[in-house]
Order: sequence, then C-alpha cells, then structure tokens
Amino acid sequence: MKYVNSNLITLKCVLFLVFGAIGSLFPFLPLHMNDTGLSKDESILVSIISPLIALLGPLVAAPLADRLASGIGGTPRSKTGRYLRMMIASCLVLATIFYWLLIVIPPIIRSPPNVSFVCDERGGFILQDRCGADKTCYNWGSNKGSVQVKNCIFSCNATSSYAGEMTTLPPDEEIHEFNSESDYYDSGDGPILEPEIGTLPPTNETGIFVPHPHMCYRNGSGGMVCEVYTEFSHPITFRIGLNADQSSSEAEETCKYSFVDDFQCRLNPDVVKNLTNDGQDDDCQPVVLCEIHRPYSNKDSLLRRSQCGYDNISFWLYLFIRSVADIFPAAAAVLIGAAVVIATRETSTGRSDVGKQFAAAALGFGIFAPIIGGCANGRFLDAMICFTVLMALAVLILIFDSRMPLSPPEWWWHTRCGLLALPMSSVRNYGYETAALGVVLFLLGVFWNAIDSFLPWHVVKIVDGEPLIIGLTITIGALPAVIFLIFAERIVDYCGHNNILIFCFVNYICHHLGLMFIENAAYLLLCEWMEVFTLHIMYITAVLYLRHLVPRKLTACGQALPIVAHFCLGRSIGAALGGLAYSSEYDSERNFQEVHRAFAIAATVIAVVYFLIYHFYLKPKCAPGMHLPPDPAPAVVQTVNGNGSYTPLRVYHNSKSKKGHFRY
Repeated sequence: MKYVNSNLITLKCVLFLVFGAIGSLFPFLPLHMNDTGLSKDESILVSIISPLIALLGPLVAAPLADRLASGIGGTPRSKTGRYLRMMIASCLVLATIFYWLLIVIPPIIRSPPNVSFVCDERGGFILQDRCGADKTCYNWGSNKGSVQVKNCIFSCNATSSYAGEMTTLPPDEEIHEFNSESDYYDSGDGPILEPEIGTLPPTNETGIFVPHPHMCYRNGSGGMVCEVYTEFSHPITFRIGLNADQSSSEAEETCKYSFVDDFQCRLNPDVVKNLTNDGQDDDCQPVVLCEIHRPYSNKDSLLRRSQCGYDNISFWLYLFIRSVADIFPAAAAVLIGAAVVIATRETSTGRSDVGKQFAAAALGFGIFAPIIGGCANGRFLDAMICFTVLMALAVLILIFDSRMPLSPPEWWWHTRCGLLALPMSSVRNYGYETAALGVVLFLLGVFWNAIDSFLPWHVVKIVDGEPLIIGLTITIGALPAVIFLIFAERIVDYCGHNNILIFCFVNYICHHLGLMFIENAAYLLLCEWMEVFTLHIMYITAVLYLRHLVPRKLTACGQALPIVAHFCLGRSIGAALGGLAYSSEYDSERNFQEVHRAFAIAATVIAVVYFLIYHFYLKPKCAPGMHLPPDPAPAVVQTVNGNGSYTPLRVYHNSKSKKGHFRY
C-alpha cells in the first residue's frame, strides 16, 4: 500500500462508476435513435443540437462551483468540499432521470405512402396514396421543391404503386423505323436536347430504333426543354410546385397533385397504338410513369412534408429530452475534473496523482461497454439499467464519504502576496495560451466526434458488424490507456503538451484513412486503438495543462474548457460534418469515402501547420527565462534566510520561479 493514497480510494471508485456508466450507455445511443424511428437526418440533427444545449452544464456548474469554493459575495467559504460532492451527485441523479425519459417516448411509426411521377401530353402530376388517420390530401401552397425521377417507362394507366414493369413495345413489323437520329430526337414539337456524344438511340434485337420517354418543361427564358430518360441515365431532377388535389373524392385512396408549371411528356404514336391495342382498349390512358428516387429523404425534397409521421411529436420530444439530459453528464465531467485536481493537490515539483485517478475512469469506461454490447446486444433498456446502478453507487459514495479530500484549493499559487507566492508576482498572463489551447481542443473534438457520433451506424452496416464490436471499440482504446494514465504526468512532462496534441492530429490522419478502406467490423479495432492517444492521453494532457495555466480560484472554470471545446462545440460541428457521410440526402457510400478523405487531408494540413508554428515560432519566442529574486531581496525573504541571502524554495518547479513551466 506504499504507493496507494488511501484518501483517494473513494474518489477512484466514483470515477470508475461514473465513466463506467457513460461507457455502458453513450455508445449505444445512435442505435436507440434508430429504434425510436428517427430518420438518419433527424438523428444527425439531434447529434448536432444536443451538444450545443449541453454547453449550459459547464457554463453554469463551473462558475457556481468556483464561487461556492471561494465564498465571495457573502457566501461562507467551504472548508470540506461538500458543495462539490453534492453538485456532482445532483448532476448524476438528474442525468439518470432524463435518460430514463427517453424510453417513454412513443416510437415513430413511419409509413411512407406510395408515390409516383406521371405525365402525358396534357401535363404532369404526382400520384400519392392517402395516409394518416384523417386520410386527407396535402395542401402544398406556393412552395416548390425537387423531385428526382428514374426508371421511366411507358405505361397504360397511371398508378401510385410503381411496379417497374418493362415498357410494352409494338411488334417488330409495327415499329416505326427512324431514318436518322434527328428523326428520333425531333419527333415532336419544340427543340429537343441532343443525345450525349457517343450515344445512339436505343434499338431492339432487330436493330430497329425504339423511343425513350421525353419529359419536357419550360425553362426560365420560356423555351421548351426536354429530358430524355434511358436505362443509363442518372435520376433526373425537376424543380416543381404542386397544386392541391381537387379532383378525387374522399372515397378514393390516391391523391392526384398536378404540376403548377407547364409540363408535358411526348408519346410516340407507335407506342400509343400498341398500348391501346390499336385503339381497341378504351380503358388505357397512355402515360409516362416514373419511379421517384428517395421521395422523402432527398435534399430539398418537395414530398418530404407530405410523409406520414413527418411532423411526429416524438422527434421533438426526443430532441428536447436528449438535449436536456446531455447537460448533466457534461456538467458532472467538469466538476469531476476539478475534484481530481483539487483532491490530488500538487507537490513541490508539480507532480500529483491526477493520472492515477483518471486511470480508474478509463478502466470503468472500457469494461462495461462490451458487456452491454455482447451480453445485452446493445439494448437500450439493459444499458439504462446498468447506467442507473452504476450512477446510484457513485451518488451514495459522494453523499456519505465526508472525508473525500475536496476542500477548496489553496489560493497562494496565483496571489501577489504571501511567502511562497512572493517571487511569482511576475506571473505572466496566460489568457492567449489558454485560448489557443481551446482552439486546438475544439479542432481535435471535430475530428474525434465526426467518427464517434456515428461509429455505431458504420459498425452495424459492414461485414460482421454487431453491438459487441461497438462495445469493443471503446474497450480497445480505454484499457491500454490505463497503463499510460498511471504514468501520465511523467509522459506529458517528457513529451510536452503541444507535442502530444500534434501527435493526436497525426493519429486522425491514420484513423480517417482507415475508415475509408476497412470493410470488416473487427478490423475497426485497429483504428480505435488510437483513442489511447486521441481521447485519453489528449484529455489528461488538457487537464494537466490547464491546471498550470488557470488560477486556482478558477479551477472548475479551467477544467470546463476541454469539455466545452472538445465534447460540446467540437462534438456539434463534428456531427454536422461527419453526418454528411450518413445523411439520406446523399449517396452514403460515395460520400462516406469523400468525407473521411477530406478529414484526413484537413488533419494533415493542421498537423503540419501546428508543428511549424509551435517549433519554429512559439517555442523559441515564448521559452521562459530564469527569474532572479528582487534586488534588494524583500525583507520577508531576508528574514527567512537569516543572513539576507536568497535560497530558491523547492516550490518553484524545475528550479524556475514560474509555476508549471514544463515542456508546453
């Protein structure tokens, strides 16, 4: 027990339990959003907004904790640190309550109605099944939006249920033989778009030309422009407005919305003749029928508003409850960071047991995630039960352990009077350095959260993806970090704070490149191992750095910086940018590659620029010099040294008179 501080055992237990609870719940929240029925875009929106709302936690809790510690403004100064224990316990209780409320939100039942794009020579219209409890047709108003069509065919009758049947062609002897390409593309009134270079009109097995659907509309100058759909065409985008349905009765199951603007589809006479069986089928109304490509999820989709369940109250409830719930873990993380700095104190060489405390946190963070992922298959109810039990145990320790060393920190480190502080009267202003650190943590937060916020989605969609792998992605980074964190302060002192942060950017280059090429879920663990540095070592580096930069009377506010910059602002922006790889508005497979390629390039640029600026400008310019005692030495120092000579006190780190000058 020589190397174990018995006063800090209960603090280690609290860290183990709290971060174990976070590890058992947070990795599986993206899967719960899917189970609730949120669309990908709605889930991304939650991931963007909730971290911004969570800012309220650190911004309120940190100043309040520092105020209660100092006793300013007539408030009695705390001597036991009970204020800090009660604040942490309250945050844990409130977090548990609000996360439980997510379970009672009614799931969103999405029933996208069948819809199809139809046009003939008289105009165009959208056919959509009625949906919802009232079975009414939507009133579009004057708004316009995009509709993408594909698989366009000639059909006998318009229907909202696109079956994708093959175009009915006339018998070979009845097919009109076009004399040239121009005959085909100029078969109607008005100018037609010419075929693409290198393409020819379609032919059947006998080599006879067969027409393709022509969809024509007036452009901004009033001219008629036609789009020709072939089997090789990409989805064609039309920006249209729709009229409210006034033709169908309430008994009908389909709504018919005509286009606001002039629109027509050209029908070749031979196709019409064949569809109507040479005029004998009176029930056949020849039209061009198209499938609508992702009608309710495309970017700027006109039809999105008419989807059943689109305005479901469950989404807004989920967004509100989740945003409020995220406030309290963020606040608790700030207060726990301040508690660790306060409880461990600092020795005369600037070393303490900060890393050992967070090693217990990493241990809990890595143990419970694979248990929920493997044994409970990532079910949210099981995760919440584990989360609640661990949080309850942590709260009980915080309430009943009155001997936890959380009394407020000594102010003399940054005061201008007092024996030990006297040579520190020249302590420089660290404001710019603190702000720069905040910017770096924000950028690291963007890179990390672009991966972390949606990694569960990526895991379950690739080969061998399952909830156990989601849990192991946490474990593979957390458990090795335990060893590093035990010796964290020596590692940080030796490597230097900024060198470690630069190394984190280098890791993100490899991490994002790895995601681009890995197609088996198990191989993702090779990338997630990098979180030893990009998450755990990064965070402890920020804690230690801010411990030196921020005055002791602002201990909690200082520890709020990495939470605000990295886990709130960085998480929000990272979710917004990383969400492009998963948004239903884009081709997810292609954009996944492009998004992570862009992140890898950005990480490379930032790492190089950061390295050059720090090592060739900031480090030489800002290197601290030796600070000699005042001449003549103050009487108080002369008295202490007896003969009037000055002997440096051991409190000055590395024999310098500025506190905390390690290799920043």
